[in-house]
Amino acid sequence: MTPVGRRFGGLAATLLLLSCVQGPGPYTHSRYDYASFRAWIGALPEPNYLPWVAHRERLAGGAGALVICRWPDSAFPLRYHVVPPVIPDARQNEFHPRDPLEYVASVHQAFTEWQDVIGRPVRFVPVDDPAAASVVVRIEAPLVEEGSAHLFEGVRVLGLGMLPGEEERCSVTGEGETPGVVEISYAPPEILLFVTDPQGLLTPRQVRRVAMHEIGHLLGASGQHSPLRGDLMFPIAEDSRVENLSEHDVNSFRALYRIPPGTVYARVGIPRATPMPEARRAPPRLGHARAHEQFPIELRFPVEWQVLRTPRGWIAVDGLFWDNDASIQVMALRGSFDSYLGPRGRALLMRGELVSSEQLEVDGRRSARIVSRTRNAVEEITLMEWDPGWVLVVIGETADENYEVYKPWFRFTVLSIDRPEDAPDRGTRADREGR
Repeated sequence: MTPVGRRFGGLAATLLLLSCVQGPGPYTHSRYDYASFRAWIGALPEPNYLPWVAHRERLAGGAGALVICRWPDSAFPLRYHVVPPVIPDARQNEFHPRDPLEYVASVHQAFTEWQDVIGRPVRFVPVDDPAAASVVVRIEAPLVEEGSAHLFEGVRVLGLGMLPGEEERCSVTGEGETPGVVEISYAPPEILLFVTDPQGLLTPRQVRRVAMHEIGHLLGASGQHSPLRGDLMFPIAEDSRVENLSEHDVNSFRALYRIPPGTVYARVGIPRATPMPEARRAPPRLGHARAHEQFPIELRFPVEWQVLRTPRGWIAVDGLFWDNDASIQVMALRGSFDSYLGPRGRALLMRGELVSSEQLEVDGRRSARIVSRTRNAVEEITLMEWDPGWVLVVIGETADENYEVYKPWFRFTVLSIDRPEDAPDRGTRADREGR
């Protein structure tokens, strides 16, 4: 289990593709396959989870492969038609009935957001005539009495949206002009969205979120998902509080639409290249300074590490976000320094057995360093007093056997943390409101 996978909710880097996907034998996602593919295909927007979007297909002769499946450029602008829901009276609030067209507007908004973040060739055009549409979006409001699953037109529905038969939407139809590209067929014609759950009607905002997730499947992640919980294309994104596309989502689909459809990402059963060393042995070197948009924090991460912004800071990895040797997460959290040093605060930060704890000073700031160990990993947590009512938490994590190698990397990153010269103190909420 990778360090970042644990931080994002229990992802294992060796997670196998879903059993519904075609092709013989298992396949384990690996940064080494990705490095080989990138060396062949060229630079891509990163970090991304492109390999997790690729489809498991069977090539001519029966060999298995992961294939890039998406709409051809010639399919755009893609015409779509939205069928508004018929809402049962039993689901309506008699004092504030919901207009079905509110849900239609949410779907239009979702399509617009996708085309804006991906850019060309992706463009969508709504049409009034379903016969003129390449994709029909049906919004349904079935009665759901209990549980999260229900039957709809004979299909067991587990979530709030689906592409009927999506795992079959991509198929290899023949060999391509080069060994690295095959001919494919890809044109999913329908999206189903559900605006009711056991509690009643969803809000248009919730339906927009579900539509965003399903349009991601429509664009090419058909039957596939992101491996990271912070992404909208994570398998349970439609049931979480993730409402917007992450940088990870955006990079993955921009990469998808830079690669010709039918490109073979990796072949199953082919011997892999010798893996890189499990930890970097060179002295730590830090990259350029990064400033956060919402918090007065500036720091530098190790050179060549992948970095993602998060709502509260950053996370960086040595490797890829779904397969790495070490991670550094930086978070700005509400609370006092002393509260996080107490038993309850430590319980929030630590997930293993305490190895050591010390208080220290970092660049004049009151700080503490806590080292804990689980069965497979070591976490080094640095707590720093920041603005009034705020603390900065830096969590370095790696495999137990690599801790001594990565310890300098973790500590150099901590020592690089600074406040931008033009950043004022945030203060407490009471300070900002004049109380």
